[in-house]
This record gives sequence, structure tokens and C-alpha cells, in this order.
Amino acid sequence: NATDPVELFYKGGMAQTIAGEITENGGIIDSKDLASYETLIDDIPLIASGLSGDLEMCGPPPPSSFVITQNIIAVMAEFYRGGKVNLDDPLVYHRLIEAEKFAYAQRTKLGDVRFVESAKALVANMSTPKYTKWIASMIKDTAQPQEYYLGGMTTQVPDHGTSHVTVIDHEGNAISCTSTVNQIFGSMRASQTLGIIWNDEMDDFSTPGVSNAFGFAPSETNFIKPGKRPMSSMTPMVIYNKNDNKAVMVAGASGGSFIISATAQAVIRTMLFNQTVKEAVDAPRLHNQYLPHVTQYESPWPKEIITLLTDVFKQNMTMVEKQKSVVQALEVHPDGFIHGNSDFRRQTATYPAGY
Repeated sequence: NATDPVELFYKGGMAQTIAGEITENGGIIDSKDLASYETLIDDIPLIASGLSGDLEMCGPPPPSSFVITQNIIAVMAEFYRGGKVNLDDPLVYHRLIEAEKFAYAQRTKLGDVRFVESAKALVANMSTPKYTKWIASMIKDTAQPQEYYLGGMTTQVPDHGTSHVTVIDHEGNAISCTSTVNQIFGSMRASQTLGIIWNDEMDDFSTPGVSNAFGFAPSETNFIKPGKRPMSSMTPMVIYNKNDNKAVMVAGASGGSFIISATAQAVIRTMLFNQTVKEAVDAPRLHNQYLPHVTQYESPWPKEIITLLTDVFKQNMTMVEKQKSVVQALEVHPDGFIHGNSDFRRQTATYPAGY
């Protein structure tokens, strides 16, 4: 019942409790750190026009991975912008896998754009139609060696303790919001007095001199610096019509590195393949994050398509029963009706909240 909950949490009695508990348990965060914290607001979000017509995709710049997600969508739009798509054609999914490889390969070069100038330039480039057309032209009829996809031989630490919500209100205002404590249950510690689960977000940074499980070097653009934010797979997105600024689709996901490919496929199926948001979110997914250089596919995929992807298109495929990604999506139809779908993969509370 605090009159100013922000003041209470960051500077008041709760802040003192938080700082005290962390210090007692060997942490280095103190009350000054909490008091000096500021929320960063991007006055000009990242906007990409890779979809057809007057539609634009809007999302936050790095350390979010929106720029990676929009690139997958935009590359697929180069092939399937308008017209009916034959969803039984394995070439469609070969191109999707290749688009994922090219996009994920660039993620290893990204970091907080306030600290990494090269990342800022890369983001600006990846958001242009010229870059999208170039990547589409690079996709060949068969899979290529790993080095073909232009990536650095680095990787990001996976994140898993994430939640996402998408909202459209009665006036058409849209919010796509992702939050995380990083890995499952964060640091696996909770406040004994406040019940707050402490995150382990620092683990999302790369650590100099420490290779990951695949033996690749850490990403220099994601090294720790004071005030810097670590790279994340989070990719909240709003798609809107630039003529009237009305939201057309709102999407996002949880699920670590799977967030990017899952969100991209939900949007691709809805906006390019003309599927309902229910069909798009529920459809089996393909995931290739460049490192490791293998494509995961969910078990419901038709065996005929997987066989052709392997034998004809030379993709390295491996099956999983169900991916970890959980997508939340809303679509606004021309008649004003809002269609929503909460991913069945979550298994609990899978129904949209409604109005």
C-alpha cells in the first residue's frame, strides 16, 4: 500500500532489506546501486519495414534480439510476399532454416548499443531492405558449410527463466512485454523476508577467457562493463500499419534462444502464409541458431518433409518432442476482432485472458 512503490523498492525500506540480504550472502549490490538504478527508455525504437505493404515491425534495439527476429521474417518475405504459399513444399522450410542461420550468426556480434559502436552499425544495416535482399540472394538450394553464414565463432549464454505477455486495449494500444530472471528460478535463491527470486542476469554476459560448452570463445561485444546490459534473446514485437499507426499483430515469447525462431515463425505463418494466429502458434517449429550447426524439429513434422530437407537440401536435422519456446500472440482482423493464442507448449494457463 505504499504511496510510491518505486521509491519504496529502490530507495526506501525495501531497498535496505534487499541490499542487506544480498550483502549478507556475499553479493556486492548495495543500497547505492539500487538508488542509482534508472529505467532506460528508447525514444526512437527500432523499426523495420520487411513485411508487405504499409506494415512495419517495431521492437527494442540490442541488447534485445528483435533485430535478429525481424531479419528472419524480412528474408522470408522476400520469397513469399503476397500470393498463396504451398506449405507442403520443403523448399519453404529450407529457406526458413537458412534465414535463421544467417540471422543467428549475426547475434554473436551484438551487444548493448550504448557501449558497442560496431553493434549499432550492424543493427542499422540489418534493418535495411538492401541487407535483406542481399541475405535472400545468398540462400542457395542446399545447406552450406558453417563459415558461409558470416558469423563469428562465438556464442551467447542461454537464458531460460523468462515470461512474456501481449496486450491490446479497447482503444487499440498494444504492448509486447518480456521479463526474465535469466535461467530457471534465476540464481536459485529467494529473499527470506520478501519472497523475491533473485536473478542471475550477470550470467548473460560473456566472460573473458572462458569458453562455452561448445568450445567457442566468448563474445567480446558482450563483455561486462559498468552500466552495460547483457545480450538477451527477448524479442517483444508490435506490427502496425504506418498509415494509421494501428496495431495489426503483437507477439513475443519465452524460451531462451528459441524465442527468436519461435516468434519469427509465428509472425511468418500469420503475416506471410495467411494462417490464423491459432494455426501459426500451434504449428511445429524448426530451430537453427547457427551454433550448434544443427536444426531441431518438433516431432509432429511430416516425415516426408524432414527426409527431403535431409537428403535433398542437405540440412542436418535432429528431432525433439517439444521445443522450449512459448509464444503469446494477438492478431487484429480488419473487422476489429482480436484473435489471440497462448502457446499450448506452456501446458498450464494456456488460454488468453480475454477482456
